[in-house]
Amino acid sequence: MKFPVSIFSLVILTLTASFAQDKEAAPKTTNLPPDPFGDLEPVPVIPDYAMKVDRTRGLMTIDAKDGTYVPGSHFAHWNWTTNAKRWGNYYVTLNYESVATKMGINVKIGDNTVKSYAPRTSSGEPKLGDITLGTIYVPKSGEYPVTLLSADKSNGPAFFVRGLTIHPAPEGKVEGQSIDGSIELLAKTATTYSEMMRYEPKPEKNCLGYWIDEKDWAEWVFEAGMPGKFKVSVVQACGTGNGGSEVAVLVNDQTLKFTVEDTGGFQEWKTLEIGEVEIKHAGEQKLAIMPLKKSAKAVMDIQKIFLEPVAAKTAAAE
Repeated sequence: MKFPVSIFSLVILTLTASFAQDKEAAPKTTNLPPDPFGDLEPVPVIPDYAMKVDRTRGLMTIDAKDGTYVPGSHFAHWNWTTNAKRWGNYYVTLNYESVATKMGINVKIGDNTVKSYAPRTSSGEPKLGDITLGTIYVPKSGEYPVTLLSADKSNGPAFFVRGLTIHPAPEGKVEGQSIDGSIELLAKTATTYSEMMRYEPKPEKNCLGYWIDEKDWAEWVFEAGMPGKFKVSVVQACGTGNGGSEVAVLVNDQTLKFTVEDTGGFQEWKTLEIGEVEIKHAGEQKLAIMPLKKSAKAVMDIQKIFLEPVAAKTAAAE
C-alpha cells in the first residue's frame, strides 16, 4: 500500500518529534559519583582592618650574604648574629631555593633549637620559597648568635639558603568560642608586634606589659562558630599618673576606641566596656589592639579582652 506523500511526511515528523522528546526527558547518565562537597559555600575572607597596622614591627630579618658559610660534604654551617628587641616567642621561617627532594634543617638561636625538613621549591630551576620551621623562645632582649645547620651543602647548586625571618608568635593558643557564645582572648595568646611591649608571664602580671612605645600593638586570631553581635570589654590596669592614653580595638573591619583609665597601679585591674561589634560569619576572625596616643610614660597593661554575645545577655534579662 502506498501512502500519500503528505501523510508519509507527517508520520516522519511525528516520530522525529517523539524521539527528540524522549531523548530530552531521559535522565543524563555519568560514571562519576555526585560531588559530596558541591553545595559548600566559599569560605568568607576576613576583611582587612579599617586602620593600617605594621606587621614588620618586632621582626628580625637575616640575609645569607650577611653571614658566614662553612661548607661540608655531610653538614654545612651558616652563622649570623641578630638583635632581639624583646623577649618572647618567635616563628622561625627559612627563605630558600631548592631542587633537592628535601633537606634537613637545624636552626639554633642562643640555647634554643628548632629542627625540620625543607622540601624542594621546584623541580627545574631553583625557585624562591619559604617554610616556617617552628617556634623558638627568646628569654631576654639582646644579641644572639644564630646558627643554621643543614644536612648537606646549602649554598648551591641544588639548595640555596637565602636567609631567615624571625617574627613574633603567640605564647599560647586561643581556646575558641565557649558554649555560651562568649570569647575570651588572654594576653598570652596574643601575637605582639612590638619592640618593647611583650607578654609578662609572672602570676601577678599575666598580661601584655612594658607598653612604653605607642607603635607596639597586639593581635589575636581566633575561631567563631556562632556569629552575631558582641559586647567588647577590656581588662586593663594603669599606674598612677599614666591614664588618659587613647587606644583602638579593631575587630575585622570594625573599630572601637577607648581611653585608658588610671587604676592606681599596673596590677590593679579594671574591666571597661568599650562598645559592640558584629561578627558576620563563622570561621576565622582577628582582633587587634593598638595605641593611638600615649599620654604619659606607659600606655597600660592588658590582661584579656572579652567578647560577650549581646543576644545571650538580652535573653537572660528577660
